[in-house]
Amino acid sequence: MKKRTVWIAALAYGLSISSVQAESVMQVSVDGKAVAFRTNPVVQSSVTMVQFAPIFRSLGASFQWNGQKQQVTATRGGTKMILTVGSRVAYVNGSAVRMQQAPAAINGNIFVPLRFVGEATGARVDFAGSRISITSAPLPPSPGDAAAGANSGSAASDSAEIDLTKAEAANTDPNRSPELSEQSIHDYLITHYDTLYTPDTGYEVDYDVQLGDEGDYHVSILLDNYEASGSLYAETRADGSVLYDLTGELATDLSRQFDLEALYVHVTLAPVLEQRPDGVNEEELLELDDGSFVLIRTLFVGMYDFAGKYADFYDVTSAESKFVSAAEW
Repeated sequence: MKKRTVWIAALAYGLSISSVQAESVMQVSVDGKAVAFRTNPVVQSSVTMVQFAPIFRSLGASFQWNGQKQQVTATRGGTKMILTVGSRVAYVNGSAVRMQQAPAAINGNIFVPLRFVGEATGARVDFAGSRISITSAPLPPSPGDAAAGANSGSAASDSAEIDLTKAEAANTDPNRSPELSEQSIHDYLITHYDTLYTPDTGYEVDYDVQLGDEGDYHVSILLDNYEASGSLYAETRADGSVLYDLTGELATDLSRQFDLEALYVHVTLAPVLEQRPDGVNEEELLELDDGSFVLIRTLFVGMYDFAGKYADFYDVTSAESKFVSAAEW
């Protein structure tokens, strides 16, 4: 795997799992009124996280918690957002949006990224040391109010903007393939496949995408902790076909979206370590700017031949690659 600066930065951003209590208690206010939290805000990877119920209530948003799906759904005016614990992908009015930090369960409470949820509702969020001031956006007028002001200049302007938005949406062809590049494939995967599944387990993942010397694309599926990689390895030893369960939908979707004839898939352990580990080859380590390290260790490699409708997978943890399984469709 090429040690590119861009990818190092992506790992530092996407796989950081540090979580610390704010050094001084954050004081959050909405429109000048302090927000009362049962549990103080925390900082995760430089992102301020707060309990979802008090912040949405203060912003004037209605909200629901789905314990089975581990999802928060909040609505304010014409904005609806869905956030899922452990996933950095949120949905705002149906569109996937990448967050800097995923919602998290901390000491029995659900925390969400403060700036993201504030700005998603149209609010302005200002930080000044340990004080965070939020200025909420005015709610849109009710249908009766909008009709009464239909002849005003501002209403006409708003209507024109809405019409333009609809026209732009109408001109967007959902069947048009996105431009083929490492970045476009990466962005597509992050948006649509932040979690991959076997019959027994779901794995939250990140990605690195490389264009090979022969023009084939290589997608590295990054597992950011030993527990996940150990679980997947145990599943694979019991039944090698779980690798097709894990990657098959992703691979065939990429083939359709980007018109790929073949794709290499690497399942890779990639945890962030605070200290340099002992007994690890230098080529398996990337040192980040903050002095931590990323261990890069490929576990399995698969090759999808979409023209031949065939895929095979190999265990590459030993000196010689060992055939694991194959699939035809």
